[in-house]
Amino acid sequence: MVKNIRYRLGQARQQLGFVAPLSTKDYQEVERWLPAPALALFRTMSQADQQHCLRVCRSLQERGREEPEMLAAALLHDVGKAERRVPFWTRPVIVIVKRLRPTWLGRVTVAPEHIEHAQIPPWRRDLSYAWWHAEVGARLAEQAGLSDRSVLYIRTHHLPQGPAAELYAVDEVS
Repeated sequence: MVKNIRYRLGQARQQLGFVAPLSTKDYQEVERWLPAPALALFRTMSQADQQHCLRVCRSLQERGREEPEMLAAALLHDVGKAERRVPFWTRPVIVIVKRLRPTWLGRVTVAPEHIEHAQIPPWRRDLSYAWWHAEVGARLAEQAGLSDRSVLYIRTHHLPQGPAAELYAVDEVS
């Protein structure tokens, strides 16, 4: 429990801007796995999310994963949070609510295809993007030309038993 709290506080610190931007060498590593349109998509993420996604990619490689589709998905698994779709405040709220009232989020969030046209308060729109960021990110990755397999990995990266189970496991601790 203490370890989890420490981890979440570290995440909060990073999201508040206390993280260095990626280096030229880091971006060269990212370029190895992403085509140009997907690289442009990667750059839309916050510095903290870019660092996180690169850590996930590297952790998968340390585990022996070299599948290009998985590594591309690792680099873009949180792109659905980019471009200010997911404000900082939603992240701790989702973590806490998932533990205390997991069904509540399913009732107050709106599916991605309806978010922009739904007549809902801004807080519900923000929570909806946070809750559905995997689906939003998968659609963006598909538009950027990633393979069907990479798109599937992004779409399912929050399912512990899904096709991207290893991505899920690494994401939980990165």
